[in-house]
Amino acid sequence: MKQKLLEVGAADGRVREIMLSGDDFLVGRGDDCDLCLHDPEVSRHHCLIRVRGNETAISDLGSSNGTFINGHRLLSQTKLVTGDEIVLGPFRYVIDLGDDPDFHLHGNLGDDPQAATRTIKDMGKPLDKK
Repeated sequence: MKQKLLEVGAADGRVREIMLSGDDFLVGRGDDCDLCLHDPEVSRHHCLIRVRGNETAISDLGSSNGTFINGHRLLSQTKLVTGDEIVLGPFRYVIDLGDDPDFHLHGNLGDDPQAATRTIKDMGKPLDKK
């Protein structure tokens, strides 16, 4: 299985695939991160995605602005499933664990709510700044 993050909501409507490399995938602003996000709302070491066999989980690493899964702030390590939405500051991703051959994202979900096999509410709307 090839686990990946799908970055959605880009201005051009494209979906960018980011492969999860290794067992531990560090996301943050730091240069040592596997996915480096240059934005002041993202902590230097923001969250960690762990792949162990057939299970993938995410943990917030004490970030200032939080990690959100399907609209809820992450308070402890949480198991991820294909189609889960991950929000870090202004960045929005959908996880694809490669376990569902029918799961696909095409373009901006706000334009085509049937583009994914799983409904992801409000995916095409801009993020609220609170």
